[in-house]
Amino acid sequence: MKWNAIAGVVVGALLAAPAAAGPPDPAAEIAARAAELGVAAQPLLAPVQEARRLGLPAEPVADKVLEGLAKGVAPDRVAAVAGALLARLAEADALLAGARAAGLAPVPDRAGALADLAQALRAGVDRPSLEALVAAAREARSGAEAVTAAARALGQLSRRGVAPAEALPLGRALARQPREAGEVAALYDAWRAEGGRDRDAFLSEAERRIAAGRPLAGMVDRFGESPDRVVRDAAARGEDKGGGDLGRRGGDKGLAPGERPDAARGAVPGLDDAVRNKDKKP
Repeated sequence: MKWNAIAGVVVGALLAAPAAAGPPDPAAEIAARAAELGVAAQPLLAPVQEARRLGLPAEPVADKVLEGLAKGVAPDRVAAVAGALLARLAEADALLAGARAAGLAPVPDRAGALADLAQALRAGVDRPSLEALVAAAREARSGAEAVTAAARALGQLSRRGVAPAEALPLGRALARQPREAGEVAALYDAWRAEGGRDRDAFLSEAERRIAAGRPLAGMVDRFGESPDRVVRDAAARGEDKGGGDLGRRGGDKGLAPGERPDAARGAVPGLDDAVRNKDKKP
């Protein structure tokens, strides 16, 4: 066949060339694999070549092609999937360019950022949502890396069934303060494992904590003392300041699990009272 002959020439030329230092050329691997399978190499090489022409990382596109061929996927389908990945990488690159134009500090790992943004796009986080993250980062002067971290968190939540539009307020907070962006997905999993069902309760509390610079640790109610399995952080609501709701409620009354002083010491609420009263007469 014509394509087999072309692929054979390409592979033969590559094998005859002097060995060069560094990793193998992914295009050569694709051509060799196409020759083995007896399929046209050029349609499979086209997305990789286009990625290089656009200055985008070609390795993930080539890996997608090789993965598809290894799994026995039809070559035309492999080429289509690789082309879709290329389109997402190009859109991610345009977003980073826009962030740069907006004055955000560039990401230290461009290839990693492009991969994260492309995965977020594939998970359903649309371009307007990503641009909203850029706007939030610009307001906080937190940099393009914060945008990438927030987008990654939104993508992870989307793959868990949380619509990106629903999680966008949390995403904006993370774009401003991305320190705990990597913890959100695992925390959501833990909350669901404890029986959490009200996503708005989870997302709202996480957003409040991030916006207030408070940690996410301890947010999941693991003792079933709240109906939505979310522990509210008093400081995130501003209740630790004089004259706030904490003072009006009086001491630690009405606080969620983990907010009470005895819980902070590691005691189980109620046990200290039992110990103190055990020697008292009825």
